[in-house]
Amino acid sequence: MDEDAFEALFATREEDIQNGSSLFGEDGGDNLSDEDLDKLQSELQEALGIGNDDDVEMIYSERGDIKDGNGAGEDDDKEEEGEERPLKLKTWQLRRLASALKIGRRKISIKSLAAEVCLDRAVVLQLLRDPPPNLVLMSAALTDKPAFQYVPENKPIENVPAEAATADAVRSEKEVKVPVHVMRNRWSAQKRLKIAQVYTLERVYEKTRRPTNTMIDSIVHLTNLPRKRVVQWFEDKRKEDGVPHNRLPYQRSAPKTVPSF
Repeated sequence: MDEDAFEALFATREEDIQNGSSLFGEDGGDNLSDEDLDKLQSELQEALGIGNDDDVEMIYSERGDIKDGNGAGEDDDKEEEGEERPLKLKTWQLRRLASALKIGRRKISIKSLAAEVCLDRAVVLQLLRDPPPNLVLMSAALTDKPAFQYVPENKPIENVPAEAATADAVRSEKEVKVPVHVMRNRWSAQKRLKIAQVYTLERVYEKTRRPTNTMIDSIVHLTNLPRKRVVQWFEDKRKEDGVPHNRLPYQRSAPKTVPSF
């Protein structure tokens, strides 16, 4: 910029003001006409050494950049002033976050954790990704939770006699393995005998205490009783009368000898 030309322009204008001439025309009005603006612009260009309009626009743009730069600086100051202060967490929030950090952020629900500690999800996620030193120390101080182990209750064992247990086992096996026809015969044997059946059995018993197989078959045919029931009746009857179980073979009596004198 030519400072001498610029000073000469202002000196000329001061002389005009002193002489009473108006810069904006003979009327001395406050409104600028297009001719006055063009004249002023040309005089400025000559004083500043600017040759075309592009240079003027460049200067204005530079001034605008400077202004914008100042504005950006003010925005930076505002951002620095509005910068978030360190987040102050309560003890129970720190404990819950430390527990979550101990478990691992991939194994928990960030949304549920944020609702539990009353914080934003982004804040909780940032705390778990980049935890502060106090949160790391608290997490390290936590003890690992032992895995849950099921311990069955020790119920007192009842002392059951071996004989009773064996009898129950045998009874259950019999109940399971007994065929149908055997169960039918057992049911028939448990039925009470009729008077006609008892009369037939007693008549045969009066004739012989031990009936033969042919006689037993005949009794079964007449009374419609199971063969086993008939045989059992004769055995019970012999026990009541005291008949020996095994018959002794017939033995001749020894001849009596007369002593000789």
